[in-house]
Amino acid sequence: MKRSKLILSIVIVAVAFCACKKDSSEVDNDYMSEIVGKYRGEFTNQAGLKSSSQGKADVATLNNQLQIHCYGDLMDTTFVMDAFENGDSVMVCDTGEAFEMQYGHMGNGSNHMMDMHNDESEWQNHMNEDHNLGDMHYGGFNMTKHTFEYMFRMMEGDSAYYMVFNGSKN
Repeated sequence: MKRSKLILSIVIVAVAFCACKKDSSEVDNDYMSEIVGKYRGEFTNQAGLKSSSQGKADVATLNNQLQIHCYGDLMDTTFVMDAFENGDSVMVCDTGEAFEMQYGHMGNGSNHMMDMHNDESEWQNHMNEDHNLGDMHYGGFNMTKHTFEYMFRMMEGDSAYYMVFNGSKN
Protein backbone atom coordinates (compact mmCIF):
# COMPACT_ATOMS: atom_id res chain seq x y z
CA MET A 1 0.00 0.00 0.00
CA LYS A 2 2.80 2.44 0.91
CA ARG A 3 4.62 1.60 -2.31
CA SER A 4 1.54 2.33 -4.46
CA LYS A 5 1.01 5.67 -2.64
CA LEU A 6 4.66 6.54 -3.24
CA ILE A 7 4.39 5.68 -6.93
CA LEU A 8 1.12 7.63 -7.20
CA SER A 9 2.75 10.64 -5.51
CA ILE A 10 5.71 10.51 -7.91
CA VAL A 11 3.35 10.30 -10.90
CA ILE A 12 1.30 13.26 -9.65
CA VAL A 13 4.45 15.38 -9.13
CA ALA A 14 5.78 14.40 -12.58
CA VAL A 15 2.47 15.26 -14.26
CA ALA A 16 2.31 18.60 -12.43
CA PHE A 17 5.90 19.40 -13.42
CA CYS A 18 5.28 18.53 -17.08
CA ALA A 19 2.04 20.55 -17.12
CA CYS A 20 3.89 23.62 -15.84
CA LYS A 21 6.89 23.21 -18.12
CA LYS A 22 7.03 25.87 -20.81
CA ASP A 23 6.81 24.62 -24.39
CA SER A 24 10.19 25.24 -26.04
CA SER A 25 8.44 26.69 -29.10
CA GLU A 26 6.95 29.55 -27.06
CA VAL A 27 8.65 32.94 -27.30
CA ASP A 28 9.90 34.30 -23.99
CA ASN A 29 9.11 38.01 -24.21
CA ASP A 30 9.91 38.99 -20.61
CA TYR A 31 12.14 41.71 -22.05
CA MET A 32 9.04 43.51 -23.30
CA SER A 33 7.87 44.17 -19.75
CA GLU A 34 11.29 45.67 -19.00
CA ILE A 35 11.11 48.22 -21.82
CA VAL A 36 7.49 49.27 -21.27
CA GLY A 37 7.30 52.69 -19.66
CA LYS A 38 8.02 56.37 -20.17
CA TYR A 39 11.19 57.75 -21.70
CA ARG A 40 12.33 61.37 -21.50
CA GLY A 41 14.88 62.75 -23.90
CA GLU A 42 15.31 64.94 -26.94
CA PHE A 43 14.80 65.07 -30.68
CA THR A 44 17.86 65.99 -32.71
CA ASN A 45 17.91 66.70 -36.43
CA GLN A 46 20.72 64.86 -38.17
CA ALA A 47 20.79 67.37 -41.05
CA GLY A 48 21.03 70.43 -38.83
CA LEU A 49 17.84 71.96 -40.27
CA LYS A 50 16.24 72.30 -36.84
CA SER A 51 17.75 72.50 -33.37
CA SER A 52 17.30 69.96 -30.59
CA SER A 53 13.99 69.84 -28.76
CA GLN A 54 12.72 68.05 -25.66
CA GLY A 55 10.71 64.90 -26.30
CA LYS A 56 9.04 61.94 -24.65
CA ALA A 57 8.16 58.40 -25.63
CA ASP A 58 5.49 56.26 -23.99
CA VAL A 59 6.00 52.55 -24.68
CA ALA A 60 3.22 50.00 -24.08
CA THR A 61 2.46 46.46 -25.23
CA LEU A 62 -0.34 45.84 -27.69
CA ASN A 63 -1.10 42.23 -28.72
CA ASN A 64 2.53 41.06 -28.19
CA GLN A 65 3.87 44.10 -30.05
CA LEU A 66 5.01 47.53 -28.90
CA GLN A 67 2.92 50.66 -29.27
CA ILE A 68 5.20 53.68 -29.13
CA HIS A 69 3.90 57.23 -28.73
CA CYS A 70 6.72 59.68 -29.43
CA TYR A 71 5.95 63.36 -28.91
CA GLY A 72 7.31 66.82 -28.22
CA ASP A 73 7.43 70.28 -29.81
CA LEU A 74 8.68 68.91 -33.15
CA MET A 75 6.34 65.93 -33.60
CA ASP A 76 3.58 63.77 -32.17
CA THR A 77 3.24 60.26 -33.61
CA THR A 78 2.18 56.80 -32.52
CA PHE A 79 3.30 53.59 -34.21
CA VAL A 80 3.32 49.82 -33.62
CA MET A 81 6.49 47.74 -33.90
CA ASP A 82 7.61 44.14 -33.51
CA ALA A 83 10.33 43.64 -30.89
CA PHE A 84 13.25 41.20 -31.06
CA GLU A 85 15.79 40.27 -28.39
CA ASN A 86 19.42 40.83 -29.42
CA GLY A 87 21.73 40.28 -26.45
CA ASP A 88 21.56 43.37 -24.22
CA SER A 89 19.34 45.16 -26.74
CA VAL A 90 15.80 44.90 -28.03
CA MET A 91 15.55 45.84 -31.68
CA VAL A 92 12.33 47.06 -33.30
CA CYS A 93 10.96 46.60 -36.80
CA ASP A 94 7.87 47.66 -38.72
CA THR A 95 4.97 45.25 -38.88
CA GLY A 96 2.16 44.51 -41.33
CA GLU A 97 1.51 47.14 -44.01
CA ALA A 98 4.18 49.44 -42.61
CA PHE A 99 6.73 46.64 -43.10
CA GLU A 100 5.62 46.13 -46.71
CA MET A 101 5.75 49.88 -47.45
CA GLN A 102 9.21 50.20 -45.89
CA TYR A 103 10.85 47.12 -47.43
CA GLY A 104 8.80 46.45 -50.57
CA HIS A 105 7.85 42.91 -49.57
CA MET A 106 5.91 41.15 -46.84
CA GLY A 107 7.71 39.66 -43.85
CA ASN A 108 6.85 36.24 -42.54
CA GLY A 109 5.05 37.89 -39.63
CA SER A 110 6.44 35.95 -36.69
CA ASN A 111 9.56 35.38 -34.65
CA HIS A 112 10.20 32.01 -36.38
CA MET A 113 11.35 30.43 -33.13
CA MET A 114 10.95 26.97 -34.65
CA ASP A 115 13.44 27.88 -37.43
CA MET A 116 16.12 29.39 -35.18
CA HIS A 117 19.67 28.06 -35.47
CA ASN A 118 22.02 27.44 -32.54
CA ASP A 119 23.07 30.59 -30.70
CA GLU A 120 20.95 32.78 -33.00
CA SER A 121 19.14 35.69 -31.32
CA GLU A 122 15.55 36.59 -32.19
CA TRP A 123 16.94 39.61 -34.06
CA GLN A 124 19.43 37.56 -36.11
CA ASN A 125 16.67 35.11 -36.95
CA HIS A 126 14.34 37.97 -37.95
CA MET A 127 17.02 39.46 -40.19
CA ASN A 128 17.69 36.08 -41.85
CA GLU A 129 14.03 35.18 -42.33
CA ASP A 130 12.36 38.53 -43.14
CA HIS A 131 14.93 40.87 -44.64
CA ASN A 132 17.12 41.43 -47.63
CA LEU A 133 20.72 42.54 -47.37
CA GLY A 134 20.82 46.31 -46.88
CA ASP A 135 17.37 46.70 -45.28
CA MET A 136 17.61 49.61 -42.84
CA HIS A 137 16.27 49.61 -39.29
CA TYR A 138 15.61 52.69 -37.26
CA GLY A 139 16.02 52.00 -33.58
CA GLY A 140 15.74 49.97 -30.46
CA PHE A 141 16.24 49.72 -26.72
CA ASN A 142 19.49 49.35 -24.75
CA MET A 143 18.55 47.10 -21.83
CA THR A 144 21.71 47.90 -19.84
CA LYS A 145 21.39 51.68 -20.07
CA HIS A 146 17.53 51.71 -20.09
CA THR A 147 17.47 53.92 -23.16
CA PHE A 148 15.45 54.11 -26.37
CA GLU A 149 16.62 55.54 -29.68
CA TYR A 150 14.61 55.85 -32.88
CA MET A 151 15.26 57.63 -36.20
CA PHE A 152 12.28 59.16 -38.00
CA ARG A 153 12.66 59.73 -41.74
CA MET A 154 11.34 63.23 -42.42
CA MET A 155 10.81 65.23 -45.60
CA GLU A 156 11.25 68.95 -46.11
CA GLY A 157 10.29 69.71 -49.69
CA ASP A 158 12.19 67.18 -51.79
CA SER A 159 14.89 66.68 -49.16
CA ALA A 160 14.87 63.76 -46.73
CA TYR A 161 16.51 63.98 -43.32
CA TYR A 162 16.34 62.07 -40.04
CA MET A 163 14.95 63.28 -36.74
CA VAL A 164 16.39 61.16 -33.91
CA PHE A 165 14.75 60.62 -30.54
CA ASN A 166 17.12 59.63 -27.71
CA GLY A 167 15.53 59.03 -24.34
CA SER A 168 16.15 57.44 -20.96
CA LYS A 169 13.53 55.51 -19.02
CA ASN A 170 12.00 57.46 -16.12
